[in-house]
Amino acid sequence: MQVKPLTRYLLLQIFGWASVLLVVLLLLRWGWINTTAAVVLVVLWLVKDFLLYPLYLPALTVESAVSPGVEAMVGRAGHCRTEVNGSGMVEVRGESWLARSADGTRIAPGLRVEVVGHDGMILQVRVVDPATAAKA
Repeated sequence: MQVKPLTRYLLLQIFGWASVLLVVLLLLRWGWINTTAAVVLVVLWLVKDFLLYPLYLPALTVESAVSPGVEAMVGRAGHCRTEVNGSGMVEVRGESWLARSADGTRIAPGLRVEVVGHDGMILQVRVVDPATAAKA
């Protein structure tokens, strides 16, 4: 089951809300603040959390979750750092990987590639735009 980003964000906020509510209730009980100030504090805290939600949204989406390992690279795009002729180096998501062409063709440096599989820790890639590869 996949949890929606808004639900995930609200679950992360529960501890903060409970803490603020406890502090405000204690301040009320001790007479340090009045009821109006208590309500304003709680409302401001909630408004702050809802205004910050859009900033946290990219980190809460499943796609942006870190998925370690070679399996996470399948389907990702990158580019060739060296010529891939038998084997070579590609960069995918800022990481350098040993790669080989999925169909055995030569891939020139700088061409955009997509990871279509892997053989152990070696990525299998194909050129994203074959028309560009024919010119290289």
